[in-house]
Amino acid sequence: MKKIILASISFMALTVLMWTSATAQQKRDKSSADDDFYENEVDNPGVWSAIVRNDKAYIQFGGFHWSSGSTFPVCELGTLPVGTPGVFVVKRDPGTVTFNGVFNNDHGHGTYVFEANSGFTSYLAQEGFKDISEELMLHLFFTNINKEYFSYMKQNGYDGITMNQLKDLAYQNVNRKVISGYMDLFKQEGYGKVSLEKIVELREHGVSPDFIASFHEMGYKDISLDLAQELQDHGVDPDFVAEMKKIGAKDITLNEAIELRDHGVSVEFVHELKELGYPGISLEKAIELVDHGVSVEFVREFRNIGFKDISLDRAQELKDHGVTAGYIKKMQDKGLKNLSLDQYIRLKDSGM
Repeated sequence: MKKIILASISFMALTVLMWTSATAQQKRDKSSADDDFYENEVDNPGVWSAIVRNDKAYIQFGGFHWSSGSTFPVCELGTLPVGTPGVFVVKRDPGTVTFNGVFNNDHGHGTYVFEANSGFTSYLAQEGFKDISEELMLHLFFTNINKEYFSYMKQNGYDGITMNQLKDLAYQNVNRKVISGYMDLFKQEGYGKVSLEKIVELREHGVSPDFIASFHEMGYKDISLDLAQELQDHGVDPDFVAEMKKIGAKDITLNEAIELRDHGVSVEFVHELKELGYPGISLEKAIELVDHGVSVEFVREFRNIGFKDISLDRAQELKDHGVTAGYIKKMQDKGLKNLSLDQYIRLKDSGM
């Protein structure tokens, strides 16, 4: 048992090391002059770790300088070695991966060897992709880019794929399911033919077809792909917009939603102010309050020391002058009681 625990800890440490190295590695521009150096860094054999959930297995592959993950249907893995180390094999058009290792409680780890399929390499050469590196072949395997994939792309008008486009499709895991989702969305919503570069960019920024479709279902029909990408980059999702509508911003535009997010205006902030008795807060006022550092707690503290009818404009003015509830309490302890807020502002401005 101790040996198993120690082995697991060692493997986890190695996985963290590989992941850290991979994060730094993947920040490189793949179109730069060191592209060949990057592609030749794949370790084969390498190590793997896996987590099984329901009918899918997420497998993280790695070596000394890189790491990459892919999700497989469990049925594609065959019989897994549970409890006792063993072998299982996955074959796809780009090649074959032979796994050695063991699974315990839906977690597995071990080593792997990838062998490229020479027949598929010849097919790629016929399609114009010559001198395919082992690293790229492995990523074609991860993404399951096969002959049917190329056929599907041609049927949808994407023939003449370049080497750089192929790399991007493989590295960003734009598999058949992903690309089909984009194609269906583009046809249904009238986006026309979208470049592969834009599809890869959307994928890279986390803009899924479901993300765009969700906004369409909310009534936002004329969303450009650039705007969809901007929404994702700024952290504006359909849930955020829906919550803003619930608290009164029924006609909120997507650009207004982006502005609210950028200024740090949360649904909770507006909701809590309403609970304090400030209904009908405009989006502009919410942004202004946050920009001036007026929090819900700041307002609540003034109400707690007796200023029940403080307006949000007055709260903003107090914040701008550096007058807090704590400052007023301190002045009151020194005998300066029953003063107006204007008088406390003047005291603060005078440096007292």
